[in-house]
Amino acid sequence: MKTIKKLCLFLFVLQFNVLGFSQSRNLDSLQTELSQTRDNVKRFDLLNSILLDYTSYRGYNVDSLAIMEMHQIAQELNSDSLKAISYNWLGSYFYQMKGDNASALEYYFKALPFAEKLNDKRRISSIYFDMALVFFSMEDKLKALEVTRKGGRNLPNKEHPLYEFMVAQYEANMVEYFIAEKNVDSAFYYVKRSSAYTTNLNFGTSFNYTDFTHLGAVNALSGKVKIADSYFEKGLAMQDSIQNLSSQLYFFSYYLPFLFSENRAIEGLFHSGKLLKSGFENNNNNMKLAGASYLRQFYEAINQKDSAYYYSRMEAQINADMFSQDNKNRIESLLLNDQLRRIEEKNRAEMYQSKLKQYVLLTGLGMVLLIALIFFRTMREKQKTNEKLETALHDLKSTQKQLIQAEKMASLGELTAGIAHEIQNPLNFVNNFSELSAELIDELNEEVEKGDLEEVRFISSDIKKNLEKITHHGKRADSIVKGMLAHSRVGKGEKELTNINSLADEYLRLSYHGLRAKDKDFNAEFKAELDPDLPKVNVIPQDIGRVLLNLINNAFQACSDAEKPLVQVSTKHSESGIQISVSDNGPGIPENIKDKIFQPFFTTKPTGQGTGLGLSLSYDIVKAHGGTISVDSSHAGTTFTILIPTT
Repeated sequence: MKTIKKLCLFLFVLQFNVLGFSQSRNLDSLQTELSQTRDNVKRFDLLNSILLDYTSYRGYNVDSLAIMEMHQIAQELNSDSLKAISYNWLGSYFYQMKGDNASALEYYFKALPFAEKLNDKRRISSIYFDMALVFFSMEDKLKALEVTRKGGRNLPNKEHPLYEFMVAQYEANMVEYFIAEKNVDSAFYYVKRSSAYTTNLNFGTSFNYTDFTHLGAVNALSGKVKIADSYFEKGLAMQDSIQNLSSQLYFFSYYLPFLFSENRAIEGLFHSGKLLKSGFENNNNNMKLAGASYLRQFYEAINQKDSAYYYSRMEAQINADMFSQDNKNRIESLLLNDQLRRIEEKNRAEMYQSKLKQYVLLTGLGMVLLIALIFFRTMREKQKTNEKLETALHDLKSTQKQLIQAEKMASLGELTAGIAHEIQNPLNFVNNFSELSAELIDELNEEVEKGDLEEVRFISSDIKKNLEKITHHGKRADSIVKGMLAHSRVGKGEKELTNINSLADEYLRLSYHGLRAKDKDFNAEFKAELDPDLPKVNVIPQDIGRVLLNLINNAFQACSDAEKPLVQVSTKHSESGIQISVSDNGPGIPENIKDKIFQPFFTTKPTGQGTGLGLSLSYDIVKAHGGTISVDSSHAGTTFTILIPTT
């Protein structure tokens, strides 16, 4: 039942998240006006108003042809604002309503950059709130909380006509999160806040209906059965006046589990059957899945095995279609691409600043050269100007050194993406729990003023748990940074006992994410098969790390054109020592050049893309450690093998 609750949440909030709340215009007049105009901008506006009329007042019978026409107009006009709107519609009502979470997220991530480019806070917050509903349906509570908070940080100004409405959406998502966390006090807190906003905005009957849903759910969670039942009964009494199917489904996502917990199977079967029937009538996978799941559970409760089996098969089929592994993989890829997009945007901004500084330096250099020329010409006439000319030349050399140092520092940016990827996860946890603790402190202060010491102790316990999690993930981020610094700094060249498995694993991931940051279209699989019994070996870790990074980078580049690029790093302990292998499934090394690859300045890369020193230096480093490096290559790929003695 928990999964179904998450799946149904978006059907309540979604109807207003896409474009906001608006007063309905006469649908017939809108359609008549649409049939009489050929102006694309005006048609887009009319189609948008018609869809709002459907979603706000007539349920979910959205005209998909209208959404597709809006999308086509946005593409033809190449308008950022229209693209943001049409992509948002496609994600919400063309895909998410059908239960296609991966496609819905794809279009949300398409809409987001356009909204950010326009700094459209209302649109940005709406998109993030829609994303949260996807993650709630996938039971990823932390990700749902993260994007909800992003939406909360991007709310429009208080003067915006939809400000209070967007705050109400934020509060509704927070209610769902704390119900899922079984945090009764916080859930009650946000229910009261959400109810206050909807009452103030006077949204009408459907929002009163939703307030009864929330109050019933939270009271049921706290064990107040009679109070919960009274609120659910109020909601049932409003059924005939509620035309919006999403609000009804959201209500039953809490009411049916309540009936199940109270052993009221006959009522549960009646409402579950209506839910399933409505799902098929409206071609809504979410309603189908909810109806089938509840019917299966109620039939199991009354021991009608044949009926329970029938609906379990229906539930499994719908669930498999909506939550397949392919969809999960697509979602992971979308999240990573969005993260890389943000890193790339940050790098572009930093690169722009770097180029601006270089232009200033070059301008200064030009001025210095001009001054030097003037002094040089004047030197022929007056010997006294020699000292000034020498000063100018000294300044020129100093500027040149600064340019060279700036270029060296710029090269360090290639490592940024790999390190950023490694520390992103613990930093996300630190940020999330820090923000949650700040809100708990506000609640703590309120309870202190009330004098409720029992509640103060309860909230302080939650804060302590959050701080423990912050400390844990902060130490994790600290260890990652220290590890990267240890492997990238220039050491004294002294050998030390080193865990080769850790070194190989870190540089494999660092190489992959570094290449991904430079080329967002680059993609490959990589595996690490590491001998768990591998002993530590006495080496210079910085030097061996450089060898591994060079070989792994070469491997990824070699197999980049393969149908399914794959790089594998493995370690093995033998009598001869420790063996490290780096393999790829690229085209291999031609036989006639295999003997030349370790020669200095020999390279097969295009001019300007390689110095030919990488493998030569790697060979020298391994040899200096008393080891060997060899290559085995065929049309099926290439394997470089390093053997380092343990004695």
